[in-house]
Parts: sequence; structure tokens; C-alpha cells
Amino acid sequence: MAANDTVAWRWYRWDDLDRDLLYELLRARQDVFVVEQDCAYPDLDGKDAMAWHLIGRDRPDATAPLLASARVFAPGDYYQEAAIGRILTSREGRGRGLGRAIMAECHRFVAERFDAGVRLNGQAYLKDFYEGLGYRVVKGPYDEDGIPHYEMLRPR
Repeated sequence: MAANDTVAWRWYRWDDLDRDLLYELLRARQDVFVVEQDCAYPDLDGKDAMAWHLIGRDRPDATAPLLASARVFAPGDYYQEAAIGRILTSREGRGRGLGRAIMAECHRFVAERFDAGVRLNGQAYLKDFYEGLGYRVVKGPYDEDGIPHYEMLRPR
């Protein structure tokens, strides 16, 4: 079964993130980016309040484990284009094709809401993955928090 058929995607604005959901989201980002990737970086960057937050679960209720998440910025909020960042698949969600599924949902959302190109800062080991989704390198490689990255653009 495809990941999109088994995951319930839900978009949140900052004001929709209650205390428990925000804690769960920040915990997932800490688990993946800080603990698993052994990268001490400032996750709380002051940008969450302007972002749209995507959360994927096995079912639509909040008791299901968070499997994947990302945040999306409107054009002009981060870059001239829309921007996608903090893309993650939790340990429970891995091996299910959620990387492609979450990017497809982000691209659908950006096309529907903003009708814009998308820029992201992707870890270098994912360069081929992002190129397969229509992105091209516009800068890099460069070091971001001790991890090689590329700035990449997907035209509208």
C-alpha cells in the first residue's frame, strides 16, 4: 500500500498547535535532528510562528504516533519562493515511502495555496532524492550546523 493511502496528513497554523501537539512536534524534531543525527543546533529559530506545519499519522486522531512532519513558508516569509524545511520521518514511520509522500503533500499544498516555486536547504546525502523530485542545486555544498547541505530550487 502506498504511503499516501495509509497516512492522514493535517496542516496546522501556529495558533492551532496546542501545548501537547507542539510538545510532540518539537520532541520529534529533537529526536531526529539533534539525537539521531548528533547535531546540536538551534531548532527553536523563531520561525515556527509564521510557518504552516504538516503532520502525518496512521489515522487522523491525535493518539496515533507522529510519523512525519515538515514546515512550509509562504513566498517572502523565508525566501522569495515558498520554502519547505524541518522535513522528517520518525523512527516509527521509516521504510514506508513517507519521504516522497510528505514532499508530495507539501508540493500539493504550495501549488494550491501559493502557486509558487519551492526552495529548500537539503542535507547533501539527500541531493539525488530532491533532484528526483524536480529540484536543482542553486548553492553548495555548504556547512550548516556541521552537516553538508545544498540550497535547492524547484520551479513553479
